[in-house]
Amino acid sequence: MSSASLELNLTGLLPDERWIAEMTFAAPDECKAFRSNHRADVVYVVTMAARIVQMQSGFAMLESAYQQPNNAANIMMKNMLDLCIGVLTFFLFGYYIAYWDTHQIAGPADAGFDLAHWFCCFSYATTAATINSGALAGRVAFFPYLFLSTIMTGLLYPICAYLAWGNGWLQSLGFIDFAGSVVVHQVGAVSALVSTCILGPRIGRFKSYRAWTRPWSIIFFEHHDDQYYREPQDPVEKKVFIPFRKCRHPVQLLFGTFLLLVGFLAFNPASTFATTLGTDLVVAHTSATTLLAAAGGGIGGMCFSMLYTRSTVVRVPELTNAVIGGLVASCAPAAVMPLSVSPLVGFIAAILTLAFEEYLAHKQIDDAVGAVAAHGPSGAWGAIAVALFADRHCTNPDVVGIFFGGGEESWILLGKQLLGIVVLSGIGIAVTYVSVVFIDLIAGFRVSRACELIGLDFWEHQFNDGSLEKDSDKANFFNMAKMREDLVRRGTCWPTFNSPEKRFVFEGQSNEQTEPGHLGEKKDKDPPEKVQADSKEPMDLADEVAVLKKKMDALQSQLNLLALGQMRAGASTSHEDVFGHREYSTEEIDELCAEGL
Repeated sequence: MSSASLELNLTGLLPDERWIAEMTFAAPDECKAFRSNHRADVVYVVTMAARIVQMQSGFAMLESAYQQPNNAANIMMKNMLDLCIGVLTFFLFGYYIAYWDTHQIAGPADAGFDLAHWFCCFSYATTAATINSGALAGRVAFFPYLFLSTIMTGLLYPICAYLAWGNGWLQSLGFIDFAGSVVVHQVGAVSALVSTCILGPRIGRFKSYRAWTRPWSIIFFEHHDDQYYREPQDPVEKKVFIPFRKCRHPVQLLFGTFLLLVGFLAFNPASTFATTLGTDLVVAHTSATTLLAAAGGGIGGMCFSMLYTRSTVVRVPELTNAVIGGLVASCAPAAVMPLSVSPLVGFIAAILTLAFEEYLAHKQIDDAVGAVAAHGPSGAWGAIAVALFADRHCTNPDVVGIFFGGGEESWILLGKQLLGIVVLSGIGIAVTYVSVVFIDLIAGFRVSRACELIGLDFWEHQFNDGSLEKDSDKANFFNMAKMREDLVRRGTCWPTFNSPEKRFVFEGQSNEQTEPGHLGEKKDKDPPEKVQADSKEPMDLADEVAVLKKKMDALQSQLNLLALGQMRAGASTSHEDVFGHREYSTEEIDELCAEGL
């Protein structure tokens, strides 16, 4: 078909229909080059977005590496549902809030590019929401957290994205955040910080925890006294309490960090949303600066760890958080800073990350995985680095930093960057505070003490790790009155849990075996053994042996539980671990070294 006849056939079509027709293989020759570029851009954006979504596996691995064994499945479940709920939320209204003025996916106006743009922007939104998951791990209730994640993906992130990227006020002002150091990472970090302050620390995280007593601390609605958050003193609670460790699975932590590093190599270049018509040079430049910033962050984490320990010891959590901090800081200036400056930006971000993590611990704010420290200060530093280190010879000749001869315009740009940081952080604080307070009043934001001690895997997901032969023993081992009280409270908030006895029913067990009733509460039905013993017909010898063996197994399991609890309690107060191996203090090691042993 000639181009003249094609033009004749397209004259009566609507704009959307004309666009689709021109994107077909029968398009005129002058349209084929544009169509080829369009196809390449769509494939590039979709591929990069898929890699960014895969970062969720890295977050899940990293966060679960910090958690106690009885909370690992819970953190994985939250990351999975972050993705599932986030897709629907962002598709239904989040994307329209953020990009109503520039993109739309209701019709075929751009023949698929807007769909690719939506896919990529969703991957950014779910990254911001996941930061809360790590910081609140180990004590946040499951469904209240999902509600907060919905707010993050469907409201908070879209508002910030509109202001900075969707022809909003900050974009028109001149605020520059290429890949989301502030819009994604710092907004997620301040949201996690507010949630953490309201939620409180994990039980046993700080041995000498003291509740905040400053007048302004009333805004965080402290629900418990100091003793609640310290290590349990009750004999029953001691037997199920697992002492705090900063990192339990260093190999898993390093593997999760590797996954995030690979994901960030798509996170920053994807912000070009194209790879044709000259943007391929921007893709190459941002990829190189991102990797160099990660390297600088790793070196900074190594130096900080050695200085902090005053030795040649390089600790795994410090190294991994430093690398993530360097990656976060590279997001905003990735396209405008020169390659030689990128390691310096990552190095400074690593120092800020680890110093802020120590500051939070000093203030007894429990950032469970260091998410607030890794994404907060580094995100702000990345936005400031744009005004300091932007070079006109990189990709944008109109943006020049203070250290590269920008003059007065660079100082004005620094003011715009600081204003953007304050505005977006303020929005994140306000939206999160209102949401968390509302959730806490309606359903309770934190799990009960019983749930936290026994583990969220068992409580929230009925996951039996095989450590106990009978879950009835595990339930009876705990404080029955507290468990019943918590189940009744949850049943009133969530109608699907109105039958508490069903929460502890496992394969091979009945409700009577697993129901956590009050101590001394009389059962309506007698056990089968008693009914059979009271019957007139005598039991066979084989039946009697089976009953006795069943009772012996139950007693043996209880003895095993008592022994394990005693070993854990002894390990937390002595120099022996759970397996009885000798552990030496720093002073004892110095004495042995001095003696030449």
